[in-house]
Amino acid sequence: MKKRIFLLALSFELIIIIATSVLNAKSMPEIPDIISKNKINYKTALKLHNDGKYLDAYNQFTNIINGNDEALIRDYVIYYGAKSAFYCEMFEEAIDLYRLVVDTRFTCKKELYNLLKKDNYKFLGDYYFEMGYLVCNQTVKPKTTDGKCVLATEDDKDILINFIYNESREISDIKELSLEEAKDNVEKKLNMGTYYVWKNNKEEIVAQASYKILAGNAKITGVYTLPEERGKRYAANLIYNLTSKVLEEGNHVSLYTDYNYIPSNKAYKNVGYVTEDILINFSCIKK
Repeated sequence: MKKRIFLLALSFELIIIIATSVLNAKSMPEIPDIISKNKINYKTALKLHNDGKYLDAYNQFTNIINGNDEALIRDYVIYYGAKSAFYCEMFEEAIDLYRLVVDTRFTCKKELYNLLKKDNYKFLGDYYFEMGYLVCNQTVKPKTTDGKCVLATEDDKDILINFIYNESREISDIKELSLEEAKDNVEKKLNMGTYYVWKNNKEEIVAQASYKILAGNAKITGVYTLPEERGKRYAANLIYNLTSKVLEEGNHVSLYTDYNYIPSNKAYKNVGYVTEDILINFSCIKK
């Protein structure tokens, strides 16, 4: 099984990541000043990892885990230990480490998930979500509709809080947000200056979307249309405007979508997006 998974990983660029857990790579410093209680030097294990000695690093990290260290040590060790295991092509071992945390979810290409299923990997959980990865190299102008695309402002804040709040309850793969969390989300989007809305001919906000750009890669996110305003091409025209803008600025542009939700996929494809891959969000049972 491991050989097949490794070959597939080389062919399809294995991209298993933690989507929901206490381990957040972005929040972890590269060399935290931590020494475990059982006297194994955490920095030594991390240095082995950074030097590319991944098997030695994995063994060192697992020794630390087995030493029953405090939670902070454990979280760092699980993250870097699993990362070392991946670099050694020890995919099941890496997943097993990630399963030490609560609500662990992963994302991989559908071909790899199908291999796990075919080989009866016994720790797969109940959560399963198919996600389309779409890209656009050239936009196609959709049929026009009433209204216009405008940059969201502070004046729109209260309306957009309800947008974000309701979106989190409607879309199955999004964590349900409280109103306070929705407010924080809107404020962050407004501060980025890439948060856009579609206003109909009555100047009412009927759809929203935003994008983030990192190293020339633009990701369209948060596409949402009011339920009562769907089917009027608002989302398609909004996405067309945003995509055209980021492409004109020289960026690569992509978005993720519920692969099985036909209306949104149709809207994206009508403005020039094509499916580049199918990804699976899935859970594993906690150890």
